[in-house]
Amino acid sequence: MMHRIIIGLWILAFSLFPLQAVQVLADEYGRTGSLVAFIESDKRKYDVGEPIYITVSLTNHTTVSLIINKRLNPLLDLQWDLFYETLGGNLSMKESPPIDLNTDDFMRLEVNEELGKRFEDLSVMVDAPLPLKPGRYAIRLTYKNKEKPKGDETWAGLTVTNLLWIEIKPSKKI
Repeated sequence: MMHRIIIGLWILAFSLFPLQAVQVLADEYGRTGSLVAFIESDKRKYDVGEPIYITVSLTNHTTVSLIINKRLNPLLDLQWDLFYETLGGNLSMKESPPIDLNTDDFMRLEVNEELGKRFEDLSVMVDAPLPLKPGRYAIRLTYKNKEKPKGDETWAGLTVTNLLWIEIKPSKKI
């Protein structure tokens, strides 16, 4: 019973987050709009041991071009919320030693332009026994940047992606 309550609370918590970044009236530099982050997978259902590829995209929905971190390193530049519904808990991602950003890690993202990156197999990045167990997983990413090596045009802040649900099906026994 307690297990179901915990799962219900986690699902409720995940569903309360917006599907896109919050619309901003204007920041201190006069930009209006938002930098939107979105994640998707090739499909929603996978077999046990099948590679799971996640694609993240950032879209500039502001009124001016932005300078953003183009590196999008999955273990350094993104915070992962990976929830395993069957166990009712979060999975952690593998750790990676920090690597400082340099000026080559930034790019200008024009108005309505999108930057996308496809990540290697999700199971390679998760700090869990492999293969990932059958069940439903909820994934949400937070993209953040605090550094401004290129001045005031550099976008700084954080934006949260949509909530992506995937399912790993139990293996078929003959």
